[in-house]
Amino acid sequence: MADKTPETQTKPRSKRAQTAAVVQKEIATGAKELQSTVQDVIKRKPGQPTKFTLERWITILETVATYGDLIEVCADPEMPSVQTVYQWIREDPQLKEDMRGAWEAFSMIGHSVNNNILRGGVLSTGDFRRDEALASQNRWFMSKTNRRDFGDKTQVEVTIQEPFVLEGWMLPGKPQEVIDIKPDEDE
Repeated sequence: MADKTPETQTKPRSKRAQTAAVVQKEIATGAKELQSTVQDVIKRKPGQPTKFTLERWITILETVATYGDLIEVCADPEMPSVQTVYQWIREDPQLKEDMRGAWEAFSMIGHSVNNNILRGGVLSTGDFRRDEALASQNRWFMSKTNRRDFGDKTQVEVTIQEPFVLEGWMLPGKPQEVIDIKPDEDE
C-alpha cells in the first residue's frame, strides 16, 4: 500500500508580503542596533569616575536650558557620562532642583523654538512631518516640566456645605423650610 501522507501546499507569498517581511526584519534589526547604541552612549565612561565640578555642572545646566542635548554634551571626553549625571542628581537634592530649573527655562524658551520650527525658521528641518513631530514632542515635554505655564488647565469648583442637625441626624447643607406633607387629620 502506498504511503498516504497529505501533501502540504504552501502558497507563494505575494511580492507585497515578501517586502513587508523584509521591512519588518530591517526594523527589528534597526531597533536592536539603536538600543545597543543608546546603551553604549549613556553608560559610564571607563576609568576613574568623573569628579563633580561646578564648571561641568553649569555647562550641563546651560545645555539643557538652551535646548541642547544632554547626550551630546556628555559625549565630550571631559564631561561625565549620562549615568554619572543621573547619579549626581539622584544623590543631591540641590542638583535635582538645579536641573528642574533648567527644564523650566527650557520650557520657557520652547515656545519660541516651536514657533520657529513650525514657521520654517532656522530651526526647521525642512521636512514638515519631522518639524511637526519635533514641535509636538517639545509641547509634551514643556507641559510635563512646566505645568504652570504649559500644562493642561483644570477648573475645579469646590462647594462647602455647612452641616445642620435635624431630629438627631447631621445632614449636609443649610436647613430649608420644612414642608409637612402629612395630611391634616381634621379634614
